[in-house]
Amino acid sequence: MWWLIWALLLLVSGIYLAMRGWGLWGHVRELAGELVSAGHRLDQVQGQLDLLGKRARSTEELAIFTGPVTARIKRNRAKADSATARRLRRATSHPAWAKHVD
Repeated sequence: MWWLIWALLLLVSGIYLAMRGWGLWGHVRELAGELVSAGHRLDQVQGQLDLLGKRARSTEELAIFTGPVTARIKRNRAKADSATARRLRRATSHPAWAKHVD
């Protein structure tokens, strides 16, 4: 009779440990998937950083190392150029009755 109780206890504990192990295995698989996707995102970000690093070849090209006056002049020129380009792009999409005639 006692051996039946011991066998039942061993069976129940084995089932419990198997369920816990199965749950742990699922969590490990999810963690591995998240690590793989994080690795892919990190590779993409590092690739973009490499491109940006190649674009700024010297420290003189970075705005933080230029004088505030020259940085403001460059910013104003770039802003004016982009505004002109935007105005030209928008002018082509306006209907004929809405275009400026001067």
